[in-house]
Amino acid sequence: MGGIGQFIRRIDDQLAEFKSMLDPDITITEGTEIPEPADFEVLVYPTPSREWLETSPDLRAVVVPWAGIPDKTREVLRDFPAISLHNLHHNNYNTAELGFALLLAAAKRLIPMDQALRRNDWRPRYGDQQAILLRGRTALILGFGEIGQALAGYCQGLGMTVIATKKHPEEYTGELKLAIYPDDQLHALLPKADVLLIALPLTPETEGLIGEIELQLMPHGSILVNIGRGPIVNPDALYEALKSGHLLAAGSDVWYTYPETKDARSNTPPADVPFSELDNFVLSPHRGGLVQKVDTQRAEALARLLNAANRGEPLPNKVDLDAGY
Repeated sequence: MGGIGQFIRRIDDQLAEFKSMLDPDITITEGTEIPEPADFEVLVYPTPSREWLETSPDLRAVVVPWAGIPDKTREVLRDFPAISLHNLHHNNYNTAELGFALLLAAAKRLIPMDQALRRNDWRPRYGDQQAILLRGRTALILGFGEIGQALAGYCQGLGMTVIATKKHPEEYTGELKLAIYPDDQLHALLPKADVLLIALPLTPETEGLIGEIELQLMPHGSILVNIGRGPIVNPDALYEALKSGHLLAAGSDVWYTYPETKDARSNTPPADVPFSELDNFVLSPHRGGLVQKVDTQRAEALARLLNAANRGEPLPNKVDLDAGY
């Protein structure tokens, strides 16, 4: 096949190992400039410019080497219908495991108990118990892609009833046994949700999806966990629901503000509302996909995609530009 333009993030130190995973007839072009001649067929880069796409006549696919899709990449690809857009799902189980950890930590009040015992304070053990048993409760998963499906398996293993929403429920062909509903059934499902697990991408349709009305539809004493994107949940409504006790607890790995510079990493609040004041909120700094060997996971997923392209097979993880995922 023609050359493959590789713009690979974070795996530079493993480039030799990565190349060993590829079919031997795949040609690699490294760098951050379009090669001459621009005869590659797959471009791996999160935000290709219009100029790159216009000057690459053989290009048939762009790969974003992680799960989310930058808005400007979606927009520029709309003008190039012959070029498909793909991403990588190498961190799906990583993210699902962290979401499950947030759920357990929130349900068992693990963080405030830990903080008290670090002060040699055993009194929380003897006070009114706020931890809940998850077995037998109902979890509603919003977004039943690979992360949502992994979460469903973990919850079922704990003895929970799981229901989910998916834009096209009829497309699910997995082995898990559960009820899957279309997205427009959200308000009817929320009163059943002892636990709400959010694994949605951020799109115009999902931004602000969970606000005051939706939180109040959830049962008193329920739990929310967000591993999708912060702005899916209205921060003021979430803060009030936690402070009032309507939500027993919550956990989140995704936020509303992020450090813009390296120096800012030591002092950037994750939101404009004071979530840090709440002892029933478990905060995690957007590290769901980050585990040991994550770069190897990324390289293996990318190699599978490129080998499929080389063999004339359908490329996995094609992105719907309208849906955003």
